[in-house]
Amino acid sequence: MLTPLPIRQWDMTKAAHLLNRAGFGGSPEQIKAFCELGLDGAVKQVLNAPDDAEQFPKPAWAAPRNMMEMRQQLQALPQEERREKFQMMQKEERGNGIDLIAWWLDRMTRSPNPFREKMTLFWHGHFATSVQKVKQPFLMWKQNETLRASAFGNFGAMVKEMSRDPAMLIWLDTRESKKEHPNENFARELMELFTLGIGNYSEDDIQQAARAFTGYKMHPVDQTFRFAPMQHDEGEKKFFGKTGNFNGDDIIDMILEKPQCARFIAKKIWEFYGYESPKPAIVDALANSFRAQKYEIKPLMNEIFRSAEFYSADAIRTQVKSPVQWVVQTVKILETELPRGQVVINVLRQLGQIPFAPPSVKGWDGGKAWITTSTLLLRYNLANFALGRGPINMQRVRNVAANKNMNRPGFDVENHTPIDFEKIAPKELRSDSKRLVAYLAFRLFQSPLGPRESESFIGFVEQHKDNLDDETIRDLLHLMMSTPQYQLT
Repeated sequence: MLTPLPIRQWDMTKAAHLLNRAGFGGSPEQIKAFCELGLDGAVKQVLNAPDDAEQFPKPAWAAPRNMMEMRQQLQALPQEERREKFQMMQKEERGNGIDLIAWWLDRMTRSPNPFREKMTLFWHGHFATSVQKVKQPFLMWKQNETLRASAFGNFGAMVKEMSRDPAMLIWLDTRESKKEHPNENFARELMELFTLGIGNYSEDDIQQAARAFTGYKMHPVDQTFRFAPMQHDEGEKKFFGKTGNFNGDDIIDMILEKPQCARFIAKKIWEFYGYESPKPAIVDALANSFRAQKYEIKPLMNEIFRSAEFYSADAIRTQVKSPVQWVVQTVKILETELPRGQVVINVLRQLGQIPFAPPSVKGWDGGKAWITTSTLLLRYNLANFALGRGPINMQRVRNVAANKNMNRPGFDVENHTPIDFEKIAPKELRSDSKRLVAYLAFRLFQSPLGPRESESFIGFVEQHKDNLDDETIRDLLHLMMSTPQYQLT
């Protein structure tokens, strides 16, 4: 077990760190209220936040397509009409895909349970599945809901859910697998990416596991999982030294018995929430706890969020913000609203992370890979846009939206919410450059700046002290957000 943080060491910086890592950050007022809960109260609030299902009901477009009926209808049409009908269906699905991304980003931003959304984002990167191959936004939404429901439940149960998930069945070709020709894609990624890591299984293990997952199909009417016993390999299989007529769940259970599984997952969770390349002792402690708790995720997160190591200098403000974290946390910091629809998707595309469209089955590399010369400059420019003026050509976006039917209800492009600069930089502080910079630094960086870091910002305020109006404050905020420090959380 990791050493707990002494209660007396809990402070505003650590409260902000927990809010940032367990969720997407907050305003100074939210950080203060969180700090006043104490370590015990803050962690309990994170892990037991209220359910938000009523606040974010199932979208109207999230409904299965009767693929059998659609094929029959298309086949009955003349060739030209069939082509036009198919193109119309594709256009509608693209619009639904935009709505899907916007729906989740909105939920990340406004949910009273940001930890569940952050955990769902983690599992989305872990069980990485892309709408580009799956094609149906409904199935991606359904997978997202499954990950959300399982986010801090039992890991073994989640893996079994994912083995039957319709989007995953398409993504890794399991639905094409049958006893005569077992497809090895899911079996390979199950061990390499989802549970054990490279080098902890053999090619024979992959082949035998693939046989166990034959017969996993999708119902053509409602797109739900179905098992086809006639296409399942009932023969004897040898896996990890054991022999039997194993099915998919048996394979997963045997993987979970491996200590390496707990190590692999515990390390990956720690690196997402804590920092990269943890010492073996940290991984061992977390893996032992994870196995002792029979792969229950919530107790593991409780241990991480209470540990001294999680609040160490190695962890606080050392993690590069992912594009999603950058966008959502910026909205929370500035107490504004998320740009909707195609606008925010264009932003995330340029920054390198679009939800529901990871670059490969490995998900996103993360960490320092988020930052290149071009993406760093783009972040600086986007900070200007987030502050109410910026590089995005709204007329061009409007034209793109009109051409691609992206001006859908609730996702208009002209929706930049004004920022309350008097709240962010109270007038009573504007006469004291040091106090103003310290106040803004905590809002933006959630920790005090050193004298050298503060110098240029204080100099800017002094230079404009006779005209510290809202536009000048906007310039100051842009200057502070266009720094390497703002890219860290």
